[in-house]
Amino acid sequence: MGFVKTLSAALAVAVLVGSAPAEARFGKRSRPSTSDAKDSDDRDDGRKEHRATPVGRASDAPVRSSVRASGAGVGWFDVLFISGPASYHRRARAEVPRGQRAPRPAPLVHLNLQGNSFGDVGGALDLYMALDGQRWGMDARVSGLSLEPDDGSSDRDRLTLLDAHLTLSPWSTERGRFRMEAGIASAHAPDAIFVGPSLAASLEACLGPSPFDVEARIQVVPFPHRQVDMQAGLALHLGALNLRGGWRTLFLSDGGHLDGVVHADTFTGPYLGLGLSF
Repeated sequence: MGFVKTLSAALAVAVLVGSAPAEARFGKRSRPSTSDAKDSDDRDDGRKEHRATPVGRASDAPVRSSVRASGAGVGWFDVLFISGPASYHRRARAEVPRGQRAPRPAPLVHLNLQGNSFGDVGGALDLYMALDGQRWGMDARVSGLSLEPDDGSSDRDRLTLLDAHLTLSPWSTERGRFRMEAGIASAHAPDAIFVGPSLAASLEACLGPSPFDVEARIQVVPFPHRQVDMQAGLALHLGALNLRGGWRTLFLSDGGHLDGVVHADTFTGPYLGLGLSF
């Protein structure tokens, strides 16, 4: 487990290190200002000069930072919790007689709906499903974000994140499950669509004899865009129904692929979910 945390930390640091100061929202082209147009004419190479003040530095003129956070900041990336789609809960609480092996859990299907609040920035609605076998499985999810515009327009900014993974569970018992995931992810932004490889790790474990599970998850997309999606929380099981709640942090950066200027966002806030496992 320590190796997985170390690997996750390395991936998160690699995503964050070297990011240029952001100017506008992820996947959205910058609107050139009058001063930018004049500077562009004065430059022989014709390239745009990025005049936005880097995040965390003061400026004589007010500059709106596009690296947003509604609560916790980038320091959240130092806390690497791992979580899976729907909680994997034991089907029986009976003690296994000494000398006998615990029964292998049958394949489970998970269906989940989750709402996320990012404060005054906006929110997200997630739908995902998964199939867990003893070792192998699959996972697919879609996340739709509705955000306040950052350019003064009246229309809301909308982002759609999609991913599909194959999963391998090195640890799978009646007490919980640890998954390693690999697949493909896409981000549909106002002015661009990105598609790249996706890696994730997830963990769910029972809390003693209670009906509660602890759950956590981290997902990383290293290129062409950069995405780090983390959440951690608790799940309450009521038969096949489960209620889930916790905290989510989402970082997105287009790496400057649109117009040479990095557009990035950080969203963070609580989530609530409802799911079925059968």
